[in-house]
Order: sequence, then C-alpha cells, then structure tokens
Amino acid sequence: MLFIIDMQNDFVDNEKGKLPVPGAAAIVPKIIQEIKKQEEQGESIYYTLDQHDTEDDERSKEEKQWGMDLYLPLKEALKNHTAIKKTFHSISPEDAAELKKEYGEDPDRLIEFVGVETNVCVLSNAVMLHTSFPLASIRILKDMCVGTTPELHQAALDVMKSLKMEVQTSDET
Repeated sequence: MLFIIDMQNDFVDNEKGKLPVPGAAAIVPKIIQEIKKQEEQGESIYYTLDQHDTEDDERSKEEKQWGMDLYLPLKEALKNHTAIKKTFHSISPEDAAELKKEYGEDPDRLIEFVGVETNVCVLSNAVMLHTSFPLASIRILKDMCVGTTPELHQAALDVMKSLKMEVQTSDET
C-alpha cells in the first residue's frame, strides 16, 4: 500500500503555491516511478488532499481550487487511485478505521509513505496508520519526502525510526 501525502499545487509549485515546500517538485519524477512500480505489483495507492484554510487567502476561487488540486504531473499518474481529503495534518481516525476494516490485520502488510512535509503531514499520517495497523510494517521512502527544512526532515525521519518505522531510500526497497 502506498500513501502519497499532500502533493498539491500550493505545496509543490514554488512560484504560485501558497505554502511551497522547497524541493517538493524535485521528488515528483521519483514518485511517479514509484506509482508505476506499485501498480505493477497490484498494490493499493492512496493520496491525501489537504483542505487547508483559504479564508484569508485573497486569491480568486479558481486560484484557491488550483492550489488544492494535485500537482499536474501527478494528476494523470493518480487518476485511477483513491483520494482521501483531510483538514488537518493526518487523515481522520474514521478514515483510518475504514481502511483497517477494508484491509484487516495482516502481519505481512507494508504501508509506504512519500510526499510533503516530512516533519508535519508525512509524520502525522505515518503515526496514524501505524496505530491503526499495528501488525503492518510502515516504511518511509526518505528520498521521496521533503521537509520544511533539511534539518526538520532529518529530525522527523529520526522520530519515525524511533517508533520502529523503516526509513529507507527507494533504492533500498
């Protein structure tokens, strides 16, 4: 199972995005490769859409919607996969419970994470699903994640390691 976290225009587009994460666009080609690999393996793929507050945002309604849309190169790659909308850092406990109900307890289940920001939403979603699927292996593909800063990215990876999550590059999988 693959989770792609918040790869939306507002976070990935460094020129027009409202909340750009430096380096986010650079990980897109690797994420697209990972999507293809997971599809070939028959794995389920989910992506989150952060419904961030745009009330104080002076952009037009269309520009706000553009900001919440998937980053264009990923839109085509993810068109046959499942979006989960979230309004804070992580998917809701109810969404996590629905996933657990659908997939059950499987000690051989692997749940992998890529996306932005390592130190906020990737970390939060990994913890949520680690709690929901205690028998599953949780893997963070660190070369397909970007944090607010390189230091916060590394700190989040260290925290996830301490929680017994696997932290690897895509080449190590």
